[in-house]
Parts: sequence; C-alpha cells; structure tokens
Amino acid sequence: MKNINEKINSFLMGQKVSKEEFDDFKNVAEYTNFNENVLNYFRDIHNFELVGWRNKFVTQKICDILLNDEPKQIYALFCPSYKKGIGQVGFRTDDVGDTSKNGIKKLKILNDITRRNGFETLKPKAIFFDIALEQPEKTKFMIDDLKKNIDNFKSYLTSDIEFSLLSEEYPELMDIIGYDGIITVPLQVNDDVLKRVIERGKKFYQLFGWDNTKIENRSKVIVSSEAIVGTIIRYRMQNSIMLYTPTMLERAQVYSGRKQNDPLALIVPKKD
Repeated sequence: MKNINEKINSFLMGQKVSKEEFDDFKNVAEYTNFNENVLNYFRDIHNFELVGWRNKFVTQKICDILLNDEPKQIYALFCPSYKKGIGQVGFRTDDVGDTSKNGIKKLKILNDITRRNGFETLKPKAIFFDIALEQPEKTKFMIDDLKKNIDNFKSYLTSDIEFSLLSEEYPELMDIIGYDGIITVPLQVNDDVLKRVIERGKKFYQLFGWDNTKIENRSKVIVSSEAIVGTIIRYRMQNSIMLYTPTMLERAQVYSGRKQNDPLALIVPKKD
C-alpha cells in the first residue's frame, strides 16, 4: 500500500512543487481522505494565491466547505476609495482605486476555480464595506460623495456578480458599528495581531500625516469593527469563502477575531 507521500507524488504525475506546496497537499489529503476534487482545487489555488497567508486551520475550514453538499458562496469585502495625501479627507468621486478593480477581477477568477473543480457556487458577491469609515468625524458628513464612490465601484461590476452594501446585507452592523466604528473592551484580537496591524498601518496612515496615537486608535477601531463583521459572517454565511482584497495583509486575521484556530475561510490572491 502506498504511503501518503507516494500517493501525492502519483497525483502530481511528476510535477515539481515546492516543499510548502507539497506539505499543503499532504495536509489536504490527510484531512479529506485524499479527495481528488479538493486536491485539484488547491493545485489551482497554489497558482492564484499569495504564498504564506493560509495556515492549516484556514485550509481545513476551506476543505469543510468544499466537502459539504451546499452551494458555495465566494465573496469579497470592498472598502471605499479615499483621497490620499497629507491633509486630504473624503472619498474619491472620479473613479475607484486599482485595489478595487483587481479585487473584482480576482473575485470572478476564484469563483471560476471553484466551479471548474466540480463545486457548485452561487453568484459571487461583492460586498461594499460602507461602515467604520476613515476619519468618520468628517467623512460621515460626505455621504453624497460616498454614494458617488459606490456608484463608480458598481460600474465595474458585470451581471454575473451580485452587489450589496454591508449596511444593508446585515443592518445590525450599522446599529453596532455605524459610520464611526467601535472599540470593544476587551479587543476582539490578541496583542500580537493588534501590534502587526498598528505597525503595518503606519505605512498607510502616514500618508494622511497622522501621529502614532491617532494610528493606534484607528487600528483598535479596525480590529474591533472587522472582528464583529467576521463574527456576523461566520454565522450568517457559513458556507462561504472570502477573497481578501485589501493591501494591508496583516488585517486578514482580524476577521477571525480570537478564533484563530477556527478561522473564517479566506484566500489572499497574488498581487498584480
């Protein structure tokens, strides 16, 4: 009888892969009792994702979703496009950023990967994150510009993608988080995750001329608000896989809150 390594080598049919990819195949094979549809799915994912941002717990969560008989929901959360530069406040009204455009393209690709490997999917969903705004003390009074930003975003969507506002998809989030965001006590993530978010956030928020105190406060709003969103998604979209679109990759863990060993199913795509 072949051992697991030999079976994986047979599955790969001579294809050379990195040790990290091989170990991932081994994790999937052991967890799914060598389900070839799931293994083929992850072979495609290896070519699509940014390596190093999917741990074994996320992998197993994705496997659980793929192995059940329900249709899969592929979705992504898209943030507003903001004006950048020291002293700049508000939303872009001329267009949306490249991050949003690339996210739309990759949302469709991930859905196609899922379908072509034999898994039924619903229409992929683009959810616009219209709560916990940046600099809400000012931007929440610029709702007309936010609506224009949303319209610009929607103009890039094709008919095969479903659109919704997060505030309408889950109205309770507007009551809990609102435009201002929230800081929970205790925070919804551990200290290591918060520290990474703060350090990475400095590279972005320094574009606005923010000091460390303001960056740290905003980071606490982010981890609190996004962890709450993740909790809602965990219970309301149980059979779903998130395409992670933001450039601040350190925030990907935030959606799982303190349940890092039972995380949301989430895939980080390669950068263009």
